[in-house]
Amino acid sequence: MKRRHLLGATAAGLAATAWPAFIRDAFGDGAACDEKGKASAAPASVVQVSAAFRRARQASRALLVFVIPADDPAKWERGHAFGELLNFGADRDLAPLAGVEVVCATMADLKKLVPGAGAGEPLMVLVRTDKVPVAATQLHVALPAYDGMRGVVTGSWEERQKHEDSIAAQRIGALGALLRKGLGADEQNLEARAASVRARLVKAPPGGAHWAIASGCGTTVEGVEDDGGLMACGMGHVPSKSRRFLYFFSVDGRGASSR
Repeated sequence: MKRRHLLGATAAGLAATAWPAFIRDAFGDGAACDEKGKASAAPASVVQVSAAFRRARQASRALLVFVIPADDPAKWERGHAFGELLNFGADRDLAPLAGVEVVCATMADLKKLVPGAGAGEPLMVLVRTDKVPVAATQLHVALPAYDGMRGVVTGSWEERQKHEDSIAAQRIGALGALLRKGLGADEQNLEARAASVRARLVKAPPGGAHWAIASGCGTTVEGVEDDGGLMACGMGHVPSKSRRFLYFFSVDGRGASSR
């Protein structure tokens, strides 16, 4: 049995030497960054996914990827949905995230590390880090839309607010149910587990994103020097629970550009 184990480990090690540098880095067998953490053999966004994979593997956790859409308008919509979940999700919605490493990435970047991540742009991809090749499962659900909430809305302010809050609750509930289905619905220590998630992902953003605040006529990215806000006046009204959201664009300190 020991001989078979040795042969298996040797074969895995030989296979790993054939992987690109950034994949070897994810498995702890190489380096894709220089001593200052800058990308060398792969783009910084790929290295970031690789580093998250490595952290997950070292902690014996799975990696959960919040998928960043390629389409710019879709980036805004999905960032708001994840923001609603993280900022306003109940304990049972957030607790499943306590057992995984979370990173935000495009499918293009993820598939450079995990070719079997699948097609399309699901909301999330769960990557099991304890197998070679790694196994990936897509997690997706259709979310209710804020129909007209960013345009002209009839009714009183109170009616509009009530409608917005109802839609936000549905969106958060759908994402929470998706996480429980994909990651497990353990009901033990919900409060403590949810608190750890809030400390890790709400106080600071997951890798690959920034926290930002949106109003009807501008966006301010947290942790970036304020240059009057990143103007986006075409957004119109922003529902209250969508205002703090995950910002999926690169930031250079004075503005933003697409990833």
